[in-house]
Order: sequence, then C-alpha cells, then structure tokens
Amino acid sequence: MLTICIPVYNFDVTGLVRELLRQANGLDLPVEVLVFDDFSQPYCRKKNAALGQLPQVSYLEFDFNIGRSRIRNRLGDIASGEWLLFLDCDTMPESPDFLARYVQLLGQADVVYGGRVYGPIPQHRELMLRWHYGVRRECSRAVIRQVRPYKSFTSSNFVIKRELFLSARFNEALSGYGHEDTLLALDLKHRGVDIVHIDNPTVHLGLEPAAEFIEKATQGAHNLARILHMLPKRQRAEFERSVKLLRTFRISRRAGLLYPLRYVFRALPLIKRQLMGQRPLLPLFDLYVLSLLAQLYSKGWDVLREY
Repeated sequence: MLTICIPVYNFDVTGLVRELLRQANGLDLPVEVLVFDDFSQPYCRKKNAALGQLPQVSYLEFDFNIGRSRIRNRLGDIASGEWLLFLDCDTMPESPDFLARYVQLLGQADVVYGGRVYGPIPQHRELMLRWHYGVRRECSRAVIRQVRPYKSFTSSNFVIKRELFLSARFNEALSGYGHEDTLLALDLKHRGVDIVHIDNPTVHLGLEPAAEFIEKATQGAHNLARILHMLPKRQRAEFERSVKLLRTFRISRRAGLLYPLRYVFRALPLIKRQLMGQRPLLPLFDLYVLSLLAQLYSKGWDVLREY
C-alpha cells in the first residue's frame, strides 16, 4: 500500500486530494490518503473536513498547532502503507501520471524526490519575491539535482519507505519554518541511504506575500542556529557545507564582516521596500538573512561562536 501524507495549514486541499484519488483509481496498488490539519483557520478546516467523507481518505484536525516536523511524524506513525508519499498542501501534481511514475520505482530506492516547479509569473507585486526565489533557487531538473542529491532534497514531494521513515523521522526539536528537511537529508546521508531524484514535480501554488516570506526566512535563520547547536561538533562543518547561507556566513565571520553586517538591520525598512517591489533582488534578501545570523551571533549564540 502507498499512503499519501498531506500536512495542512491554511490551505484548501480539496482539489489536490480529488486529483490524487483520480490518479489512484488507475493503479494496481492500494492507496490511502491522510490529511492532517495543523490548526488552520476555520474557513480552511470547514472546506477540508468534507474530505473525510471520501473513500480512501482519513481527515484529522489538531486542536493546536504542533509544527511542521511533528505533524509529518504523526502522519508517518498513523500510515498503513509500506511506502509514504509526502506532499505539501499548497502543491498540485504537474503530470496526470504523477502517482504511476512513483509506483514504478517502489522497491528500487528507499527515498525518491520528484522536484518542484512554479507556475507563470504572478500579477501581484507582493508575490514576486516568493516566485523569483522559487524559480531561481528551488527548481532544477533531476539530472542536476542528482549531482548533489542530499543538498537538493526538500520535503515538499518525496516517497520514502515507511520502515526507514520511522527510524529517521523529522527532528521535532525544530520549531517554526525551515530546514527540517535539510536535517533529515543529512541523517539519511549518515545512514548511507541514497536519495534518487526524478522529474516528477509538483507545482507550487501557495505563493506567500513578501512580508510573510521574509518572516519565514527569519524563522529559518533561527532554525539554522538551533541545528548547529544540536549537532555534534564533528558534524557541524558537514551541515554548513550543505547550506550555502552558512558557508557565506562562515566566510564573513573569518573576514571580520559580522560587525558591519549587524547594522544592515538599520536599513531594514529600505530593504523590505525593495523586496516587496516588482523586481526584488535576491542578493539583498540573502544579505538580510546574513545580517540576522550576525545578530544572533552577537547576542551570544555559543554554537555560532564555536563552529
């Protein structure tokens, strides 16, 4: 059996689930769909709750937000299938043969990542930052991703053997947004588990406004610091190599640039104004996150002093 695991937060997944069920009807393999809502707004919960009446679908709502790592782990715990397909709620399969392509590979690899793509350029200015970031930083063909299989992995669209997932899992010490999948990929690498990349993408639909995406980037920077704090000293350098931002941060620290980076925050209103515009500059977005790491360092994150 294949269990499709969909963690939901403030998004209508009725179209996604119905498309997956349509594709599942053409498979020889039995499929179940688990939809777990992580305390979304009432409107989304009302829309998605009706999915629980569909055959093959189990719908569950949490009474409070448990976070990205925990809800994915709960999905894996409850799943009945030997194989798990994790999908972000704000996605849609690009191909009508999306499930069939994954099923053909079951048993040939323990982890398969299908990739992601983005739709046409948005009309609304406030969505431009997220779209440009996604297109330039998150989209690449499998042949390119396979060169660095662990660095190119994300949790938005992947299949994993349930037995393996239950032993690896997402690290629940992380809160907020960002890098739980980076840490999972590092763990899979240490276990000697290959990640196979294929061209079987989902289309990312949930473009956040620039202000929301900047806030998520702030949470991601804090998670980077938490991960460095959690990892044994010998593994920190390896984790740093898997995150371009940390490589740049280390170079900046050694060059004595952290002090001036801290004062980038004084220009934060100007930076946000540019990033919320029609032509956001991704290097400026990177500079913002680097300056945040510099702030964390200056406030006494011992882990950043050591690595």
